[in-house]
Amino acid sequence: MKPTIVANGVKLSRRLREYVSRRLSLAFGRKQYGIQAVKVRISDQNGPKGGVDKHCQIHLTLPGLPPVVVTEKGRDIASMVDQAAHRAAQATDRLLSKAKAVRHTKYTVPITETSLI
Repeated sequence: MKPTIVANGVKLSRRLREYVSRRLSLAFGRKQYGIQAVKVRISDQNGPKGGVDKHCQIHLTLPGLPPVVVTEKGRDIASMVDQAAHRAAQATDRLLSKAKAVRHTKYTVPITETSLI
């Protein structure tokens, strides 16, 4: 799984990009092989002013299922990525378990009085 990392208003070092990639692979574990595409968007709304204005969005594409999109907001990029990766893994687990838990009900023939005679 090789994520596409897009930075808008933030300078991401090579080390931080590697951290994002490593954190996502740890969060998804074996499920990462079923993921078609991962796009991570990191943006800073206020620039150098500071504050809680950084956003991290993780967009996952799974085959045959709706996409999983998780957004996190905060001050520190690394902690935002940690939280967003954790939430994305949980959402993916829920989505995959719902897809596997499709239950089929048996059709039963209603018993009528004429069939008993």
